[in-house]
Order: sequence, then C-alpha cells, then structure tokens
Amino acid sequence: MPITLYYSPMSPPARAVILLIKELGLNVEIKAIDVRAGETRTEEFLRMNPEHTVPTIDDNGFYLWESRAILTYLIEKFHPGHELYPNIPKEKALINRVLHHDLSFYAKISAVLGQVFRGLTSVVTDEMKNSVVSALGDLELFLIRNDWFAGEKVTVADLSLLPTIATLVHSGIDLSRFPRLFAWYDNCKALKGYQDDQVAAQQFGNFFKSMVKEGL
Repeated sequence: MPITLYYSPMSPPARAVILLIKELGLNVEIKAIDVRAGETRTEEFLRMNPEHTVPTIDDNGFYLWESRAILTYLIEKFHPGHELYPNIPKEKALINRVLHHDLSFYAKISAVLGQVFRGLTSVVTDEMKNSVVSALGDLELFLIRNDWFAGEKVTVADLSLLPTIATLVHSGIDLSRFPRLFAWYDNCKALKGYQDDQVAAQQFGNFFKSMVKEGL
C-alpha cells in the first residue's frame, strides 16, 4: 500500500512535503485535514500523532510527523542519494544546517501569523513586522555565496523553506527588500509544484488579510 500523507494547504510545512512528492513523482495518497475543524484531534489521528500536527505520514503502520524528518525519510526510502539530499557528508551537512535553521525561522514566522490565524489579534504590530523582517534578513545570509540555500543546486532545504516564504509574500511582505531572497524565489518557479503552492499560499494570504486591518 502507498504511504498516506495527512496535510493541510494552510500549513507551509505540510506543503513542503507536497513539493517533494511532486518533484520526485512519488506514489503517495494525500488526505487533506481540516485543522480548524479539529480533525487532527480525533482519537484515530491522535493514535498516529499525539502532537496532533500536520504533516503526518502513515507508512503502513510507521507513523512520522515533523516535515523535515518526513522530507529526508521519503528521499532516503525511495531515492537514496538523490541530489535533493545527497549521500555526501559535507553536502548533507550543509542541507541539515539549513533545515535546523528553518525550525527556528518557521517558529518565528508562525508566532506572528499564528496570532492572526487563531483569532487572537486583528492588528499586525510594528513588533510583529520587525520580527518577520529580522527573520528574513537572517535567512538571506545563507544565500550570500550561492543561488540555493545549501549550494548551487536545489535541495530539500529549498523545498522546506519555499511554502513559508510564499505564504509571507501573499500575506503582504515585500520580498524585494531582500535581493538575494527575491532572486531565489524567482528561481523556484522551475520547481514542479511551484504553481500549486502559490495557489495555496494565496489562499492563506487572502484569509490572513481578511483577518487584519493591515497586512505585513
């Protein structure tokens, strides 16, 4: 039986896994989950993932969540040594460095967007905006010497970051303030799942803007 992926189009980490599935043409059953309706808190879902998060995969009884772990697992299971996550220690180390940074980057972005998404505020404060700008500025440092986040080729590091950045763009951030990031974002148009991810990011952005008086 194929692997089942539980995801939500409103979740950038879940969309990162979709990008990988499309890039590699993997045979994965995709099930959309409505997080806001409580579908990650059912007894059935909690048996798979007690942290009730998406993405989550079910590989015939092997349950795994956390998008970066899923990304690397899928490559090593179906395409070990693929250039998206090569079996070369130094190259893999550079990719892992970005993936680890992405954990803190996404946490900072989620802390801002999540307040609006959960209905806790309808005002994007200067502090919230500055937090996003600072996080993007730190992220751009990875692109000083190369066009992609972990070298001169696209890797899972780029797939992991794209949905979050696309979500920010469609929520109102002006990415042209970050020239290297802006160029990288344009390069991502070559990815097989880019256009579909843009649609999902636009959906999130429209929802975000409908909840606040002023966007990012």
